[in-house]
Amino acid sequence: MAAMREAVAEREDAFDEDGAAATIGRDRYEVVEGFFQRPKGWTFVEVADVAVDADDNVFVFSRGRHPVMVFDRDGAFLDAWGEIGGDHYFTFPHGLTVGPDGSVYTADSRDHSVRKFTREGRPVLTIGSPHQNAPSFSGRPFNRPTHAAVASNGDIYVSDGYGNAQIHVFDSAGRHRFSWGSPGREPGQFNTVHSVFIDHADDDRVYAADRYNNRVQFFTRGGEYVGEWGGLRLPQSVRKGPDGEWVIAELSHRVSVLDADGRLLARWGDGVRANDEAIGGVELALPEAPSRDPMVRGKVPNDPGPGLFCAPHGIAIDSQGSFYVAEASESWIGLDRGDRAIQKFVRTG
Repeated sequence: MAAMREAVAEREDAFDEDGAAATIGRDRYEVVEGFFQRPKGWTFVEVADVAVDADDNVFVFSRGRHPVMVFDRDGAFLDAWGEIGGDHYFTFPHGLTVGPDGSVYTADSRDHSVRKFTREGRPVLTIGSPHQNAPSFSGRPFNRPTHAAVASNGDIYVSDGYGNAQIHVFDSAGRHRFSWGSPGREPGQFNTVHSVFIDHADDDRVYAADRYNNRVQFFTRGGEYVGEWGGLRLPQSVRKGPDGEWVIAELSHRVSVLDADGRLLARWGDGVRANDEAIGGVELALPEAPSRDPMVRGKVPNDPGPGLFCAPHGIAIDSQGSFYVAEASESWIGLDRGDRAIQKFVRTG
């Protein structure tokens, strides 16, 4: 596992002649502008997460008036459901995944709940007590959960990342089975565990984006630490493509692509111009977080253009290896990226 960590960090040190971080492998991908054909007048505002089902339909989880929008593989609008506020499920959309059976799972970081829906949006299961949080860092679910993923046997893995430092596991009926994790920087500890991914093809190995520790950790399905990939900057979400490559959304304006062994294949976004403000609510980080390094600070005040990023938040990959980057854009400073709140990338060769 040490070789994997070194491989990512080795390419991290590549710079151009002006000392700026070099773009690596960007020509492997092409952005598809204007892919999502939303109904007239509908806006994303910002997109918290994205997921793809077995038919390559794309589920977009946004913080606009229509939180869940569904599009087909060609970007045509299919459906929408859910509302924000009141008793209509969502307070602050954060994480979304589509389970093996097509059910949709959402994590609401201000409602302190994880919910399961049918594909059409009918509520099936709620885990947690809506609007009732567990004490901060108590280890009890939930305090601002970030994401959920589903194992082959139907168990639900939830990253309880903002107000806790655990991954909780529930059975398919929502009964708690076990948890692991604690605040810190050691193996198996977390400093904002922001999302989880379960590799069904590899005995349900669990991958966790450990944001403020600037790494992705991986575990057995029982929570035993296996290894990690470092050399990242605020990783938000990690997903595996059909060719075995991994794509990682990093809050610090960029995306990284790794091969099956964790070696860096592509990375771009370091050249995006940002100011020197702290991004992503650095106050959530533990005092000794590596993310306090000035190299991972700065908000993007203007739209950087197609194929570039302000604040990547979620990611999904379809059966063709195309991937979608969802952005919790800089809406809090008045920047709405419109169509670019979620961008599709296709392989060029």
